[in-house]
Amino acid sequence: MTIDTFRKFTHKSVHVFFTQLKYSLLLLKRRMHERQFLIFCCLVVGCLASLGAIALKLFVVKLEHFFFESSELGDIVWYQALTPILGIGLSSLLIEKVYKSEFKKGNDKIVYAIAKKSSDLPFSQCYSHITTAGLTVGLGGSCGLESPMVATGAAIGSNLGRATFLPYKERTLLLACGIASGISSAFGAPIAGILFALEVLMIEVSIASFIPLLMSSATGALLAKVLLGDNVLLTFNTIRSFDYGNIFLYLGLGLLAGCLCLFYSRTYHWIDHKFAALGSPVKRWLVGSLLLGVLIFLFPQIFGEGYIFIKTLAETGQIPHNSILIAHTHNEWLIWIFIFGIMIFKIFGTAFTILGGGNGGSFAPSLVIGALLGFVVGRFFQLLGYTDVPVTNLIVVGMAGMLSGLFFAPLTAIFLAAEVTNGYSLFIPLMMVAAISFFVVKSFEPLSLEMKKLYQQSELDPTDKDRFALSRLELRFLISKDYPVFRLHTGLVEMLEQIRASDKDVYAVIGDDQSQKLQGVIYLNDIKTILFDDNKKEENQKITAGDLMMKQSTLTIKDDMHSAIHKFEKLHSAKNVLPVVDEKGDWLGFISKASILDKYRSEIIRMV
Repeated sequence: MTIDTFRKFTHKSVHVFFTQLKYSLLLLKRRMHERQFLIFCCLVVGCLASLGAIALKLFVVKLEHFFFESSELGDIVWYQALTPILGIGLSSLLIEKVYKSEFKKGNDKIVYAIAKKSSDLPFSQCYSHITTAGLTVGLGGSCGLESPMVATGAAIGSNLGRATFLPYKERTLLLACGIASGISSAFGAPIAGILFALEVLMIEVSIASFIPLLMSSATGALLAKVLLGDNVLLTFNTIRSFDYGNIFLYLGLGLLAGCLCLFYSRTYHWIDHKFAALGSPVKRWLVGSLLLGVLIFLFPQIFGEGYIFIKTLAETGQIPHNSILIAHTHNEWLIWIFIFGIMIFKIFGTAFTILGGGNGGSFAPSLVIGALLGFVVGRFFQLLGYTDVPVTNLIVVGMAGMLSGLFFAPLTAIFLAAEVTNGYSLFIPLMMVAAISFFVVKSFEPLSLEMKKLYQQSELDPTDKDRFALSRLELRFLISKDYPVFRLHTGLVEMLEQIRASDKDVYAVIGDDQSQKLQGVIYLNDIKTILFDDNKKEENQKITAGDLMMKQSTLTIKDDMHSAIHKFEKLHSAKNVLPVVDEKGDWLGFISKASILDKYRSEIIRMV
């Protein structure tokens, strides 16, 4: 089967299913009240997003069973170090050759779609993340499945909303329901799923919208519990009650988590810059997968998501001696240093996986690294002789600290950690550590890891709501060409005829012959005395547009609305129109300050 055949077969299969679902929903839409139909659609999205997340999880489990558990080579370190090369390579091949430009990787792309694309996501994302992320993680890529689950759920909600002709606000709600269901299915944590959609992806919903979100998220958690069970989902069962005597231990852990989040974020961006310089996807794949292979050979626990490793660590405290670095030692301090190395190099392994062409996210690595941080801190005090240290509690709280600081999501971190422990006995330390970690990172980085990438690529800042709403507007949609245009040598008589026939008070002057290059602008107020001066009528006949024009600040088609507003503020109060040119300087039309403000008001009303 060729790549093109595979793409067509997959797309057609999923498209047939969605087409049948679309007609069924449209039939129901005619018979149901608007609110009832919306809630029903949210339930459908919750089910489909959950099934997508479950399919991805089971795909990874089956791949791991086939390549490792049922294989004689499965426990050999060098074999585990080689398989990620295959997984990342296949994932990169699908992204570059099959899904191409339609493939959007990362939560920042979802926020961009909400802001700039009216919450429209490509149809292929309903299934593309399942195949690519499954191959990446199932064969050992050191990243998480949560981001692909979120992208799949978001795409399902977006496309279902578009197929049933729902407006932007309702389509965004369906997208949020898909996201909430995806996270809920990943951990069996419905509250964390809702908070993730609200905190991490900056999705604004009204109080009334919480009911559909709750239903979608609960549906996802229920399906995951039934179809996956606790053996696949991340859970902890050896949690101790909170002891206020350990308060300083938790405070210190929060501070360390914040510092480690800063190290993670800046290291990831540094590696991203280095990989961008490689250019070719093949080079990125070879460099990323080979470096990951070396790390896995030295630190086998970096392999895959890492949830099984930290769960075993929390329940037994045992470290597999399958690395050449600790294979022949039982020195507890050397083993402690080895675990510290896993914690640090997991950051590099995640970056090599994702930037090398694999598909995954930083959600699972942040939890694993946070858990290892908690273990390292707890084990350190145990080695010093403090035997009554709640190591498992520190593992769970450390997870919340890293998740909070890396994604700027303290509430998500608190409730996720509480839900995976099947209780809320650690609520106080969870709140403390999540808050401290968030405060430390926020003091140095105004945006989270993925929102920083969004801002660098598009200058969208979801934390500034007014600026974010303005960023949603596209300059090219506000350009008007309904203005008189004069050539440089157009005479005053001809100009006067066009001015009389127009209701505009500003005119563009372009080059002679066939040139469309903007030369200047003429304002009616500036030339009134010349047009209606009867005493110099004959002398004025020799005046041309080139003589009357003035140089004017321009906007380019690539400018955003913030640039436009800034330039308007510099203009004279009476001149509230600016010319727009393309990259070559050719005139495209005018844009008025009033049109921007009208559109902005409409956008605010639309978002409420």
